[in-house]
Amino acid sequence: MSDSTQGSTKQGFVKTFVLPALLIFLIPVISLLFFKHVQSYYDEQARVRFLRQIREDKKLTAENRAAAEKLFTEVPLSELVTRKEFSNLLTSEGEFNFGVYRWAIRLSMWSIIGGVAVFALGGICVLASLRSQYAQYVSLSIGWHVLRLFSAAQVFIQGVLIIALSYWVTAFWFEIYVPKLIILAAVFTLIAVGATIKAIFTKPSSRFEVEGVVIDRDASPPLWQELEAICRKVGTETPDQVIAGIDDNFFVTEQPVIVDKETYKGRTLFVSLSLLKQLEGGEADAVLAHEMAHFSGNDTVYSEKISPLLIRYGHYLQGLYAGGASLPVFYFMNCFRALFQLSLGRLSREREFRADRIAVEVTSPDAMAGALLRIVAYANYRAKVQDELFMQEEVLEVADVSKRIEDGFPQYAASFLAQPDVGNLETAHPFDSHPPLAERLQAVGASLQSEHSQQALSTPGDGAWFRRIDAADDLERAQWDEFEQKFRAYHEETLPYRFLPATDQERAIVLKAFPDVAFAGKDGTLRMTCDQIEYDPWPGAIRFENITHCKLNEGNVLAISHTGGKPQNLKLARFGNGQEILAAFQKYYGRYLAAKNYQEHMKQKREAEAESSADASS
Repeated sequence: MSDSTQGSTKQGFVKTFVLPALLIFLIPVISLLFFKHVQSYYDEQARVRFLRQIREDKKLTAENRAAAEKLFTEVPLSELVTRKEFSNLLTSEGEFNFGVYRWAIRLSMWSIIGGVAVFALGGICVLASLRSQYAQYVSLSIGWHVLRLFSAAQVFIQGVLIIALSYWVTAFWFEIYVPKLIILAAVFTLIAVGATIKAIFTKPSSRFEVEGVVIDRDASPPLWQELEAICRKVGTETPDQVIAGIDDNFFVTEQPVIVDKETYKGRTLFVSLSLLKQLEGGEADAVLAHEMAHFSGNDTVYSEKISPLLIRYGHYLQGLYAGGASLPVFYFMNCFRALFQLSLGRLSREREFRADRIAVEVTSPDAMAGALLRIVAYANYRAKVQDELFMQEEVLEVADVSKRIEDGFPQYAASFLAQPDVGNLETAHPFDSHPPLAERLQAVGASLQSEHSQQALSTPGDGAWFRRIDAADDLERAQWDEFEQKFRAYHEETLPYRFLPATDQERAIVLKAFPDVAFAGKDGTLRMTCDQIEYDPWPGAIRFENITHCKLNEGNVLAISHTGGKPQNLKLARFGNGQEILAAFQKYYGRYLAAKNYQEHMKQKREAEAESSADASS
């Protein structure tokens, strides 16, 4: 990476995470400056008044007058009234007001000092986490608990300050107060505090479900025998279970895994049947040696410990974001989550390079390089096939994802290295990020430009490990059938949200999910179709494409502004409670907006592709 690229990346990180995190100081700093100003203003007024009274008091001796003048000149009233002997200088209202100023200043100072301290502690934790996996776990654990408590306190403190400001800003500068503003501030604060408390005490789900089939030891002896041989070479024990699926990756974990509603604990290896069919025997050896190396390095042990912390952290961030008034605290917490992610990514990549080195030692550089190339090429081609199918704007009678991949992959693989930016592609993984393909190849002594790389992709794999699994063809076919059925169903669900129906076929697809509906009301019938809304008292139907603004006003009245005439109001109370009408309008008009956005996106995409083709030809 060039210096300019690194600088751009650092600058982008600062803009995206660090600068928003500084918003946590916004309310405390504003509050501190404001209440300091208010307190100083009233201190000065009191000083002038008391000095005038002292000078006008003829009963005082010269010595007592000088002492009194010195006291009220050097010590502000806000400090004097904290002393018991001077508590009678203020009325009960004045004493309360000065108490508010004093506590607002204290809370602001505590908030600012706490923010600086936690910034420093968080930075130390992030730096310490770079040392090792153990240090990463300990640092993240300490950082999470400190940040959680600190952010909860900040939400409460800043909420109190917002309420105080909502009253005193207008009271001080304009000599009025706005009850609605104070109530609004209080409501926002309660929402933020409630969301934070809920996020703290709600335990997020950490269920890890995997689609696949558990391979029994007795059912596939050749698989387990070869796996045991690899484990001996790597220096680790065999997994407790092997799950065979059709996802385009391999991974290991020690988290509890749910397969077909049954939970499996211990060390789990997931293998891709579809990839095993494509790989050479030696390449599959390298991949599995790589995965077993993660067990030998305790990578999965620390992943199991860290994963729940990250899940709770993410859940807590969602609570802070939903709180509204807690957004400054959200950005603060999100900054440290991003910093920890840099640490997690760095050590994750180090783990991957270590596992690659062990796989090379157990097998060979060519085997590891070939495996990396074939896996990345297959995953890329599979995504391409699925994207092309999904973008088809007609009902898929048959998906045939697996057949399309098997038929087209050999030709695609042979030309894979000619594609741009191949070296920046990564292998997929449910937990960790992987280094780019070019870096991993270089680390094992290979390159994208080598003759072996091209040969590895031009030669079909022998599927040796695929054949070691009993009834592998049946297991794979059953999973592909289920996947393709879900793929077709989801594709069909999205089609109505793509069309502004221009043909009978498109309208039929939309009407299947959004049929014409009618609602009888006190003043007439309301009718809704996929492209318009019509109500008997109105002069005519309002097409969705002509609507410029919609708003639910007081009294449960839906106001619709449009370009075809004057705005129309729909009193939902004319239809019972009106909730069914409102839900239908949101659904049907929402479909239109989604389709409109989709069509605009596709138009821009086609224009960009045409421009790119024109540039290439010129």
